[in-house]
Amino acid sequence: MANMRNRIATLLAATTVMVGVSLSVGAGTASAAFNVTYTVSHYDGNKSATIYLYLNGDYAGYVNWNADPDSFGTPGDALRAYDGAADGYGIKGATIWPSNNATERTVSTYGHAYPYYTGWNTGNLTEGTSLDLYGCVGKSAGPEACAGPIDIRA
Repeated sequence: MANMRNRIATLLAATTVMVGVSLSVGAGTASAAFNVTYTVSHYDGNKSATIYLYLNGDYAGYVNWNADPDSFGTPGDALRAYDGAADGYGIKGATIWPSNNATERTVSTYGHAYPYYTGWNTGNLTEGTSLDLYGCVGKSAGPEACAGPIDIRA
């Protein structure tokens, strides 16, 4: 029964992608709140996805999951992040096992100067393996707001 509730909760959370999500986060009274929104682009038969993140309405960066290698040299089963704005915030990406909410792999631009691409974090997974993708805007020692879960596959 608990597993069914988790699946329903995951389905409802994934559905919010279709209508968009706005997250506000504040770190106490000394820090102003920030607003993070996102859009998602699936490709490669809906196995791969890019989460485009926006901070207070301005483009902040993206998190990209690439399921299969391509002719441009992009590896498969690979995660990376890009910080695309000089706004003082970074971008973090994570893939999560939906069965137990454990982290599978992460990438982060936190602590790096803009513009910054992480390397591809790779590792071979069984073809068709289901994962949840998250993209976050935040700081190493500060608040963070995340988009997801976005359904992806290996």
